[in-house]
Amino acid sequence: MSIYHILSVHLWHLAVISISLFTTHTSIAAPQNRSKPQTFTAEFWAQRQAQTAFDVIDNIPGFTLVEKQAKRGLSHATANILINGVAPLSKNASLQTQLRQISTDNIQHIDLYQANHPFSVASQFSQLINIVTQKNTKKVTLFGKGALQSGKTMMDEVSLRIAAPWSGWDNQLNINTQNPRYLSTADIVDKNTNGTVILTADEIYTEQENNVNVTLSSHLEQQKNRVQLTLNAQKNNLQEETIHDFSALDETRFLTENEQSQLEFGANWQYRGFASWQLHGSGFAKRTKDETLSISSFFEPETDPASAHDSRFAQSKTLTEYATKIAISQPSHKLAPEYGIAISRNELIANTHPSSSAHNPINIRSTVLETRYEPYIQMSTALNSHWQLITRVNTEYSKLSTQGEQPFEVTELHIKPFARLNFDANNNVSLSATAQQQVKQLDFDSFVSSEESNYDRLLTGNLQLKPMQFDELSLQLSYAASQSSTLNISAFYQWQQNVHEYIPLANGGTGIGNAGDAEYFGMNTHITFAIDQILTGGRIELSHTYRHATFNDLITGERPITDLTPHQFEVDFIHETHRLSWGVNYQTRNLYTEFYFDEIYTEHTGSTLNLFTELNLTKDTHIKLAVTALSDEKTTFQQHWFNVNRSGTLNDSRTLYDLAKPRITLSMTHSI
Repeated sequence: MSIYHILSVHLWHLAVISISLFTTHTSIAAPQNRSKPQTFTAEFWAQRQAQTAFDVIDNIPGFTLVEKQAKRGLSHATANILINGVAPLSKNASLQTQLRQISTDNIQHIDLYQANHPFSVASQFSQLINIVTQKNTKKVTLFGKGALQSGKTMMDEVSLRIAAPWSGWDNQLNINTQNPRYLSTADIVDKNTNGTVILTADEIYTEQENNVNVTLSSHLEQQKNRVQLTLNAQKNNLQEETIHDFSALDETRFLTENEQSQLEFGANWQYRGFASWQLHGSGFAKRTKDETLSISSFFEPETDPASAHDSRFAQSKTLTEYATKIAISQPSHKLAPEYGIAISRNELIANTHPSSSAHNPINIRSTVLETRYEPYIQMSTALNSHWQLITRVNTEYSKLSTQGEQPFEVTELHIKPFARLNFDANNNVSLSATAQQQVKQLDFDSFVSSEESNYDRLLTGNLQLKPMQFDELSLQLSYAASQSSTLNISAFYQWQQNVHEYIPLANGGTGIGNAGDAEYFGMNTHITFAIDQILTGGRIELSHTYRHATFNDLITGERPITDLTPHQFEVDFIHETHRLSWGVNYQTRNLYTEFYFDEIYTEHTGSTLNLFTELNLTKDTHIKLAVTALSDEKTTFQQHWFNVNRSGTLNDSRTLYDLAKPRITLSMTHSI
């Protein structure tokens, strides 16, 4: 890192801290001007056959969901969707699952902010949606979904939602079971360095899930208090079977079973009883147990039906997380100050039995313990009726210790300034510019070893891994020609340090490690326009995602970073009437790449065409028919192995031409 970059970082820290400290001494003034949100009510989602909050948001023109990964802690919202001004608490359930648990009968209205929203918990987002709920008028809702693929039918999903108001509390019980099944076939071709085919095989891949999810949520709304409690329990079972039939030689079978159980509790409390200050507290506790067993069998079915070689990999992981956050804010102040601190403690205990020790079993025990303290201060002020400035200083003090083959302990202090300038012309145009420094949370899975037998891949855990850091500049433009014709463009540029790549580790293995610096650029474009002049109630949506990165690889020189998909393009046509809606979705080909020490792995996903139609049979009964991959789902998986490392000559290659037949689902929702 150059001396100029270091000086600019220090100046950036000083500038944001000075602004925040200066504004704390400003006198109280009238509340700052806020943009008026675009409000959607029951009439909007009734026209679009929406049954849940997810359905409504999916149909809001001009809104782009942004979901950032935050593995641990409660420092800030991870998505630009709030429920009653609060970020969803559950981490067991995905955001999509939580939104599907909110029926439209439970929604009073939904507000869309293009900029200048008043919610400090999501200050990192300019565009934001806030769902305002009400007491549910429907006591019981039943949902069922069946699926058909490759001539086999299955009951894909069943859920029950019960609303039970009691003594001022709005209680809701959600019980959901999912049993999706996926089947694909592939042709395998192995080639030598000259491109000559040396081996062919057939692959059959099946995936079966059995998931049970139970959520109990309670919400209390009073004049001075708002309380939300959430209890969630999950049990998930995933079974994968891959069979490679090498007709000229033998047969290989890979069986992987993953059993996961999770229990979490979350609480959120807002107190508005002070003259001008508000108090906000939240807490979260979670425990996850994860068991994985992989069996690789190699045998010759014609000469010896018995397994000639059996390799087993077993791993158990227990993750415990405790987090709390407390904040005090003054929304009526000219600068809307907020002061808070988030504290979290996370522990991972993993026991790994490598397959290489099948005849001489050993246990590798790894322990990771992390404690984090994140105090922050935030100010927000309206410079005039159109411009708003938000500044925030996050401080992160963390202590990470690992126990295992190579024990490690590190204490780090990071100052993470954030500044956003919003412009809202109140004539359907908004613009925001953001500058920030961030420290990405570590993925605890990178600390422990893992195996992917069907890809002939062994990854060693890295107990000395450090987090990646980045500086980011970003811009976002939103334009609404009308309620149904919108344009959203966002772009960012990151300067990344300590990027995570697959590299040789000090323990002699290969795994995720800190590999140096990279530059990362991305742009998202979303266009929605109505075609009422051609077809009343029709609209077309275009989405394009572009990513580009440069990383100075010590092995091969400049290349993209791992896990990069350069282009993603999607087109949707949707036609809606009061009772019936239907649509077509088209996705173009995508390319995904991973760089290992001696291997390059790519996935070429073919274009897909998807269809759906929805119908309201009655006021309380709704059905939906969907077809995924109408013209088959085609994916090409390629592995290229090199001598010594990727700078060496090509040693071998394998190509899998994967094919999945169309999947048809029929679902029904009925409320009582």
